[in-house]
Amino acid sequence: MKFFKALKVFFTMSEGDDEKIPLFEAESSANPYIRPLGKPLVGAHRAGAGIAPENTLMAFELCMESDDFDIDLFELDVHLTKDGRLVVLHNNTFDATSNAVEAFGKKRVYPIDYTVEELQVLNLGENFELDGDYPYRGLRGKDIPENLRVHTLDDILDCVLENGKKEYYFSIDVKNRGEIGRRAADRLYKVLGERKMFGNIVAASFNPSVGKHYDAACPGMRRSAGPFEVLRFYFYSRLGSDFKSKGLKYTLLQIPYGVYRIRGKEIINLGTRQFINYAHKNDIAVQYWTINNEEHMKELRNRGCDCIMTDFPEMAYSVLKG
Repeated sequence: MKFFKALKVFFTMSEGDDEKIPLFEAESSANPYIRPLGKPLVGAHRAGAGIAPENTLMAFELCMESDDFDIDLFELDVHLTKDGRLVVLHNNTFDATSNAVEAFGKKRVYPIDYTVEELQVLNLGENFELDGDYPYRGLRGKDIPENLRVHTLDDILDCVLENGKKEYYFSIDVKNRGEIGRRAADRLYKVLGERKMFGNIVAASFNPSVGKHYDAACPGMRRSAGPFEVLRFYFYSRLGSDFKSKGLKYTLLQIPYGVYRIRGKEIINLGTRQFINYAHKNDIAVQYWTINNEEHMKELRNRGCDCIMTDFPEMAYSVLKG
């Protein structure tokens, strides 16, 4: 009964004039991802999917080598392969971003079905479009640039650690589910441990089983909240609940920006000052994806967000730091 009364209160509450709410700035926080007000991190979503083929070594190199912009955080996704390694890929299959269907003669080319060596026939720039052109389409065999081939997470991290202009943060999302997802999480934990990178990594996952595995088996791994955890957090924020008494393990929110309505009534808004203030008061950092609009970048910066992940890091750099 108390739960349903709380729901009734929640859906009848007004958030008031959010822009008049003072921004909260923590004097000190143990969470390194909580940033000074007005100075959010610039995050390259899928390593900058709007400026180079997503999640490729080429995209990472462009973000590190550009003289026109600088980034603070790389967002990327990983899958486990047949030989137990992690490759960088967002979709469940290679079909949409490469020549996988042609190369293997079938649809639904999953990383878990192939070794890293077998995947070297793929051109990860095959379907990348830039200003109406497909600059890497049709490249096969020796004509495929090395930085457009399938690379392991080890390759990517070593390249960034060796060639980066500074020390970067990473948000790494394990895309596999179930038992394979837990094996992928263990492999990620090993890869990061070998490089002593736990302080620079946010482990993200939409899969609750992977998040629970991090909590149980990966000490020192900092993770973001899963989708259902985000919804509960929003509920707590609207009710002003004592969050620290909940004993939850995540220290970041990585969330979309937008208003969700039912029959015209605003139900959820994850981008308010009230929401961000509540997070910061509880030592939770708030990062937003995928923000490709200049006005939205400015709005979130002015509301106190900690990171803006975008497909267009040059745009974000110009808006936020230029």
